[in-house]
Amino acid sequence: MSDLSKKNKTITVGQLKQYLKEKYPNKFVAEIYLETLENFEDDELVPDLILENLLLSEEDFKEENKDGNS
Repeated sequence: MSDLSKKNKTITVGQLKQYLKEKYPNKFVAEIYLETLENFEDDELVPDLILENLLLSEEDFKEENKDGNS
């Protein structure tokens, strides 16, 4: 899947699944993408198009690693 994630170098499918379940505001959209992500391995990088469609970037995932101090 490296051809699909040219910009994304850090966000894995597993991380995105967790983010969608816990933090993504639109639960209906999150469920659709969670179903789509079942086609990928958890350790694969998320394709750029998926992150763009969800309006997410690496910054969104850095925030969750700051021990809640945003």
